[in-house]
Amino acid sequence: MAGTSAKETWSSLALIKLSAFSFGITGFILAMDTVILPVFVLTIAPEGLKNTYLAILGVSGLAMAAFVQPLVGRLSDRTRSILGRRVPFLIWGTLFTCAALAGVRLAPNFLVLFLVWISIQANINIAYGPGLALIRDLVPMNRIGVASSLKIMSDAAGGMALIAVSGALIANESTGAIIDWKWLTLAILGASLVGGVAVTSVTVVSREVQLPHQRPAQEKAPTTPVLNPQLWLFLVSRLLMITSIAAFQTYGLFFLRDVVGLEEPAQALGRMILVIGGALAVAVYISGWVSDRIGRKPVVVIGATGAALSTLWMLTAESSTEVLIIASVIGASVGTLLSANWALANELGSQRQAGLHMGIVNLATIGGSALAKLLGPGIDLLNRVSENLGYQTLLISCAGLFLAGAIILMPVKTGRLKELRSEPPPPD
Repeated sequence: MAGTSAKETWSSLALIKLSAFSFGITGFILAMDTVILPVFVLTIAPEGLKNTYLAILGVSGLAMAAFVQPLVGRLSDRTRSILGRRVPFLIWGTLFTCAALAGVRLAPNFLVLFLVWISIQANINIAYGPGLALIRDLVPMNRIGVASSLKIMSDAAGGMALIAVSGALIANESTGAIIDWKWLTLAILGASLVGGVAVTSVTVVSREVQLPHQRPAQEKAPTTPVLNPQLWLFLVSRLLMITSIAAFQTYGLFFLRDVVGLEEPAQALGRMILVIGGALAVAVYISGWVSDRIGRKPVVVIGATGAALSTLWMLTAESSTEVLIIASVIGASVGTLLSANWALANELGSQRQAGLHMGIVNLATIGGSALAKLLGPGIDLLNRVSENLGYQTLLISCAGLFLAGAIILMPVKTGRLKELRSEPPPPD
């Protein structure tokens, strides 16, 4: 058991504070990808190249995240400071990200915007990578499920809140008002990022000061990384399931317009996101609590099976009401899956190498998002062969990916591998 054996030491409120950084960082990234970058690209890109320019920014950002997170995670494992292993990176990444935001507003052309975006991605992932290790660093094993649930909820809340706020504010830019709405939007994103990271940093430092036995950073880290030999199975499983989740997020609006035949697909997608978010929030916390009691794999399998069946169910949707009903089931299933899967990711890691381990784990998340973005040409090709064949194939494939991910995960042993962890014993 990591840290302390006292279950009540980490209340739900304390765990929320521990994951506050995720609200700011995830919300920041999603708002930039979904709202901010498209708006700024439209101002500097030729009309015929706007999608290409946006794709370049998206793929380059994912590539930078994939490069930085494992590297900085490993570095943070070996860091010694009065603020611990992770907090210095949280602070550094946050401050330099906020400084780079000015470059987004002032960029006169695409090349400058590209360079600014690369800088932002590098610094935001300097903060995010080590931050992902905090649960494994500090939270007892009997609370990792709940901690993972609250982390996923923090991600979802940050994304929904900052996307909504950014969209509402930046839409006023065309009104010609005295206020520069772009500057205001960027300032709010920066403030949310700083606030979330500050809450987490204070929580971590105060815990380590009050409970010095929770500071694995004082133990000598191994010079050669020794990762769990089962990690590759977990990574493949997570890659497949994240690809499936990201695919519908990417192409959902076109599916609702072309297949379901909704006249206002954007509004329907907005309502669906709210329904999915609500169902996900409820399922996430319950599944985290359950996974602390019966184990992670059974909960992942239940969530993946539910997600597969509800994805196939979406093929039968013919109205916005049916879409919302099915979306609620998808949201609950995905929430169940994500919560237990993240808890399993933490359980498979070593406390001393949590930064490196979680950085590698997140490669599967990044890879799944990237793969989903590459499915577009295949969908268009199949739609030309037969009407809506591409969308039908997409949903069937997504269901298959959920089930394949669950099957691949089955051989993974979730018992603790003491020879790989070499952690200090729990206090008396």
